[in-house]
Amino acid sequence: MKKPFLFEVYPDLENSIAWLPLINKTKVHKLKALGEYLGTNDLWIKRDDQTTEIYGGNKPRKLEFLFADAKKKNKDPVITIGGLGSNHCLATSIFGQQLGFKVVLILFNQPLTSDVQKKLLLFQYFKTEMLHEEIIKKDQGLLKRYPNSYFITGGGSDQIGIIGFVNAAFELKNQVEQGEMPLPKYVFLALGSGGTLAGLEIGIKLANINTKVIGVRVIDKSTTSSALVKSLFKKTLKNLKIFSDKIPDIQIQKSIIIDDFYGGEYGKVTKEGLKALQLMEKYENIELDTTYTAKTFAAMINFIKKENFKKPILFWNTYNSVDLSQFVKKLKFEDYKSLPKDFHPFFKKRLKF
Repeated sequence: MKKPFLFEVYPDLENSIAWLPLINKTKVHKLKALGEYLGTNDLWIKRDDQTTEIYGGNKPRKLEFLFADAKKKNKDPVITIGGLGSNHCLATSIFGQQLGFKVVLILFNQPLTSDVQKKLLLFQYFKTEMLHEEIIKKDQGLLKRYPNSYFITGGGSDQIGIIGFVNAAFELKNQVEQGEMPLPKYVFLALGSGGTLAGLEIGIKLANINTKVIGVRVIDKSTTSSALVKSLFKKTLKNLKIFSDKIPDIQIQKSIIIDDFYGGEYGKVTKEGLKALQLMEKYENIELDTTYTAKTFAAMINFIKKENFKKPILFWNTYNSVDLSQFVKKLKFEDYKSLPKDFHPFFKKRLKF
């Protein structure tokens, strides 16, 4: 695990910004079989599903900086928020336990699936404390039990966590320069809490990469927007400039966001998303999830077909593909009885996971 590319370009950042080595450089490769099916010879994927051997996806890129910041400030526990089946919450739980932090989750409702039940039991397996958001709404004083806590915003998308994706843009530039893939005309990724998109847009500008990032919205408009991405962009850039006077002033253009593949409800399985998931599995044996990456890839397929697009195009896979079966096989449905009672209703129906 080498130090961030960002630190090589701006060495003064290394002395000021805390960082813990968690992730590996993720490979890029052509989706040859799926590309042929879709009528393009330049369909590529960035395998952020393999960021670490323990748990993949885009969250570890942010957690490298967030847990390091918590450690530097001597804060514990770490508190974060997400849906009942949140990948961000699971990643925080896993790495929190590995790094010796207590993790507290504030969880909000989403459509019930087998994955939701599995995640709730996994949170418990990794010794995470769980609070339902309704309890917090009724009693704000609950969080006062943790006076030395470190709060990570949903998705890890604040001016600290986002640095992970500023660095990711420099990683992509290095891969293009090394001839691992051609410069993509467009990069498609899921737009949730906005940090991944904001970080890549900062990094792409700092790294002088002539490419455009397209965010596919997978959460409600009231929660994410181009205005949010712009705000995160400005806050993160301001934070970086505090630590390095070598970082230039850069301006964000209005983010390119596709709204048509959300499905109307967070976590809702869509027909287009399911088809995209099945195509990726059939032609490339790569797993996507129905909440984020399948909807994103569905939007990308639509773009390729609609525009008859033939130039290099990159799908940034933010889902975790690390096999969690070693943990899942230890779970029993009846274990839900040990969860806080607020979460028992989500186990009235037994779903297979």
